[in-house]
Amino acid sequence: MAIKKKPVAKRKPAAKKRMGGIASYVRSIFNSPGVKKVATTIKSLEAKLKAAKKKKAAAVKIARKKMK
Repeated sequence: MAIKKKPVAKRKPAAKKRMGGIASYVRSIFNSPGVKKVATTIKSLEAKLKAAKKKKAAAVKIARKKMK
């Protein structure tokens, strides 16, 4: 007589875990078009500031040479 195996319960595929609460809220805010627009604006302003600092440094260097 063959040994009968007990029927194994079939597992349901695991549902994707959703980030709850604050994490999903923060992600939705960061992905919003308004935030992206502000981020690009800030990056462009930082680039302009960097360039202005370089120009100022060059002007100071020239002015110091003239003072000598």
